[in-house]
Amino acid sequence: MKTFYTFKRHAVFALSFLLLSTISIYSQTTYNVANLDDIDALEDLFETLAAGDTVILADGVYNTDERIKFSPTTGTAAMPITFRAQTPGGVKFTGGLNMSIGGDYVVIDGFHWQGGYGSSKVIEFRDGEDYANHSTMQNCAMDGLGIDPDDIEAGTSVKHNWVMLYGNYNTVINCSFMNKVSSGNMILVELAYNAYPPVGDGEPEINTSCDIVGHTISNNYFYNYEKIDASLTNAGDSETIRIGTSSYQNVDSNTIVSNNYFVEADGENEIITNKSKNNSYINNTFRRCRGSLVLRHGSNATVEGNYFLGENVDGTGGVRIVDSEHTITNNYIQDCITVVDQAKWNNGITFLGGSANNSVPCTSDNTSSDYQKVENITLSNNTIINTNAPLFYNTDKGSTDPTGTVANNLIYFTTGNANITDVISGDTPTSYADLGTTLNYLGNVYTGSALGATNAGFSQENDIVATLNGEIYTFSGTGSTGKGADMGVYSPTTDDMVGYGIGACFLDNLGSNITDGNCTIVVPESLTISSLPLLDSESNSYDVFVYANVGWTAMPNDTWISLDINSGTGDATVSVTVTDNIETSSRTGTITFTQNPGGDNIIRTLTVTQEGADLTDLYDLINTGIEGEDPVFVHSFSKEEVNGIDKFNYATNTLDKDNSSVWAADDGAILPGDYKGDGEYIIYDLGSIYNLDLVQFSTTSKPDAFGFQVLVSTTGTDEADFSMILPTTGDLILTATNTTDFNLYEVDASARYVKLLGYGRFNSAGDSRESVWSAVGEIEFFGTQSLSIADDEFVKNISIYPVPTSDILTIKVLNDTEIENAKIYSVTGKLVLDTKTKLTNSEFSIDLSNLENGTYIISLTNTKGFKASKFIVVSN
Repeated sequence: MKTFYTFKRHAVFALSFLLLSTISIYSQTTYNVANLDDIDALEDLFETLAAGDTVILADGVYNTDERIKFSPTTGTAAMPITFRAQTPGGVKFTGGLNMSIGGDYVVIDGFHWQGGYGSSKVIEFRDGEDYANHSTMQNCAMDGLGIDPDDIEAGTSVKHNWVMLYGNYNTVINCSFMNKVSSGNMILVELAYNAYPPVGDGEPEINTSCDIVGHTISNNYFYNYEKIDASLTNAGDSETIRIGTSSYQNVDSNTIVSNNYFVEADGENEIITNKSKNNSYINNTFRRCRGSLVLRHGSNATVEGNYFLGENVDGTGGVRIVDSEHTITNNYIQDCITVVDQAKWNNGITFLGGSANNSVPCTSDNTSSDYQKVENITLSNNTIINTNAPLFYNTDKGSTDPTGTVANNLIYFTTGNANITDVISGDTPTSYADLGTTLNYLGNVYTGSALGATNAGFSQENDIVATLNGEIYTFSGTGSTGKGADMGVYSPTTDDMVGYGIGACFLDNLGSNITDGNCTIVVPESLTISSLPLLDSESNSYDVFVYANVGWTAMPNDTWISLDINSGTGDATVSVTVTDNIETSSRTGTITFTQNPGGDNIIRTLTVTQEGADLTDLYDLINTGIEGEDPVFVHSFSKEEVNGIDKFNYATNTLDKDNSSVWAADDGAILPGDYKGDGEYIIYDLGSIYNLDLVQFSTTSKPDAFGFQVLVSTTGTDEADFSMILPTTGDLILTATNTTDFNLYEVDASARYVKLLGYGRFNSAGDSRESVWSAVGEIEFFGTQSLSIADDEFVKNISIYPVPTSDILTIKVLNDTEIENAKIYSVTGKLVLDTKTKLTNSEFSIDLSNLENGTYIISLTNTKGFKASKFIVVSN
């Protein structure tokens, strides 16, 4: 389904010297304006307009530099209010006329800004605090607005923004923006007032960052944005399109940039800058643009179906990735070069490694202008051809490892191509090792060059055949099946399409007038889906937002994913429910959203990735820390750092459930022929024999790894009683660095006693000691108590009477087992009585007369470590 903009136009009565005629039919009036001699009178007219009215400005050249405020308030979706040229392109503003657009459902149509001086905001979708909503600028052109010589300052580039979008759900469609020489943006989406709308004096601010903005920038032509000297002030604010700012990157923008044509849009090395959440960049063509589409701030961007055609112009690139949760798929990147100009910023795909807060929630204002972490991205099914540095890892802003999936991409170089480089490269020889190893690489293919790194997620497929169809390659051969971009029916935009569905209908690609252009405004069919973050392992439901002007269906590919809505027309909120993931490995599924038959056959795939279950959820914690239930205690230790003044690093601190209190001990001298000392230890008594499944412990946060061994015994605590279970290979387990999080180790061992041996801190290879000190915050053991025949016999051969009892409780042992102690607990787990036993004729007694009436638990332990617990009742 395509939506066509059509507007009824009627002739009108005479209205003073300003208007030629006015005719009113069906409460829709057309006002014909002869000139702009009295802009105040024109603005008075705007205030009287009713829904469906149209104001037509007579063709001619207008040299004014004044500002027109077109802010009617009565437009509706069915009957917008229109201000248009008599004929498309027939009205030329040559003096740099400014315009403010306010109100709801207004349309600006067919004007041509040609020459004159620009300003800080030539066109803005607001009139003061009257923000435009559901309003449109269409079939307009802005060409060559220059710089007033009086504004030029040494060392500064004068900053002019041509179109500034405010409000909600506004559209710029089929417009041409050409020959810009000043810094500033051709189109700027300003989101400050979407985040915090104006309030009265003294009233608190209201955060509305979660409200969807919803602008559309579509079918426009951007040509010849002159490269701004990077040494000048304001040069870094010279994007062709910028959506948001660093400060408001958390705004739920949901702006769609689609079907636009960018040619030589060189203002700076960020052609488009994404600085807000949930924006979509779909089916655009970039030709000879010296820069990249840059996901600078703001999460959950969609970059799909775009052509990046460098045509071997130096400085051209594809996509640069910062921040998180992005989906970058089905893009075609060809003949891009970055050897001289901005070589480490504009490549095929550029990964950065910042460390600032990422994926900032719309409810938060914890934003940063620094480079952010890149997490949970999807880079799949992209085609990169004859482009040097296809996958480039840039550590210039940090080396925090990006995470996510890089899958089914196709990288191809024709034989002898001048751009041939390794598939994987970076700004330093170790960039990939420093930045790229935590991404999940699957099913990527390449041919014509070397990979440049060891990565099992890539395969060299020499049977791939590339066939040139016009300027675009298609691929065949078994190695290409399911790989690379599926561009569907979308082919790259070319110069001869400008004026015929792309850009203003009255200009060609060089700005010359044409008379046979297509002036029908066709809103492209659109179906976009918001993305999901990495999901927790637990079952839960999550909202996914569908933005569409077509009918669609949705289908998950696996039974662990279900939907509350499987079809719809237009926008919708779909609840996605996932079941518990009981496996420790993560799992990935998809939901395919398909346009209903009869249109452009748009298909969008939503990736659903769910974390594996936490190991600690799969096993039973032995040392719970609950008084009366926790059987684990420190049996012995070799050393602890305690001086009674400022060092209180007891071994028992490792069991207190407080990660800030630690055990610390310094190892001795390095042993002859070794790289470590003899180790310092803590021996833990688990209270009885357990089938041990998991051990986890934390350390202090240090840049070097701690080296440990873990040993177990079921019999005693002599050195010969222990056998090592960790590491399973090698000499030491090396803990994570710069963190106090738990280090987890799955094991399979029987243990009554666990010995933790610390040898200090070591280099990354684990073969050179950096510090003698070991430090452990907490240790936890997971497993199940072994119910041996001896345990069972011990329980069966105990008799307790009388129950209930008022004072004396007798325990009789029916075999020759010696009971070591008896403990009485309240049902809440509080220890109320602890006694050593003394058997007489195989029995002993306990005086309970001081206990309050109620139910208690008696726990008995024999000399072999076996335990028995039974309920008793005290009734005085």
